[in-house]
Amino acid sequence: MALAVFSASDVEKYGYCPLTWWLSRDGAPEEGEEIQQGQVRHAEVGHEVASIDVHERKARESETTVLYYAIASTVVALLGVSFVQAAGIQIGMIFNVLALIWMLAAVYFLYKAETLAIPGDKMIAERVTLVFAMVATVLAGLAVSLSFIIDPLLARSAEVAALLWLIGASYFLSRTLRSMEIARQTKEKYAVEKVSYVDTAEARPKLFESARYGLRGRPDYVSVQGEHHIPVEVKTGRTPKGPLFSHILQVGAYCVLLEEEYGKPPTHGVIRYPAASFDIEYNEDLKHLVLAKMEEMRRAVLRSENPPVHRNHNRPGKCQGCSRRSVCPERLA
Repeated sequence: MALAVFSASDVEKYGYCPLTWWLSRDGAPEEGEEIQQGQVRHAEVGHEVASIDVHERKARESETTVLYYAIASTVVALLGVSFVQAAGIQIGMIFNVLALIWMLAAVYFLYKAETLAIPGDKMIAERVTLVFAMVATVLAGLAVSLSFIIDPLLARSAEVAALLWLIGASYFLSRTLRSMEIARQTKEKYAVEKVSYVDTAEARPKLFESARYGLRGRPDYVSVQGEHHIPVEVKTGRTPKGPLFSHILQVGAYCVLLEEEYGKPPTHGVIRYPAASFDIEYNEDLKHLVLAKMEEMRRAVLRSENPPVHRNHNRPGKCQGCSRRSVCPERLA
């Protein structure tokens, strides 16, 4: 017999109340204003987290453009100087000395790039190396090819062109800084450094599936921390004093899926409420708990009675907050 497949959301519903889960299988719709608000908020969170990659990509593109504009501005400005000066041997020597200084600086930053361990710092050093090397090349080329022509009109035209290129570089630099700041603020808001996966309604990402356990699901987003992929589940309702049992089951189910997907178990999962965030340690106990609940669900599916499960609590407040209360045959007053 094929293994019955459940979603991480099914596990969460079963943990909240088995009867709620069963009613959802029968197609009972969810009701209540909080459900609609939650869907809207989930969409907003998805867009915000997905925007991190968008803004970082814009920053990288603008940064490259800044580099090109700045180099062009330097080249044109130096050409303008060469049009004004009588390019004697002294001027050529000056350019050669300047080129040597820039090249030595490039060699220094190349050495730094090779010795740095942090990828971000290494990338910055490599970029600085590139800039210094290119400027050194330009200066050396000017020293060799310096003409003896004195042309004030060409000089003024070159300096105006250099100024325009510099303005362009400044514009793209401001775009870079703005995009980097937006990405930084969003990362800080959601306590992530790198996001590898975001669930959005417009572009649904891949569905994580485990044929071994008969489990599937899409976490709200996945944060990368070193070698680990950490599932994050966003809850938009009230903030409890501690993480709710059903939510722990759901994030535990996502941990099981990511362990299957990447071959390495997450250290933990995260439940984010509006006013608090909780790290849920992922260990063998939590994994076994999730799998045990799924076995209970499978046994329920095979039972002949209808419904095969019942309300598992005597809390009126919990019933009041249930989105399927109106169709529940065992609801509390």
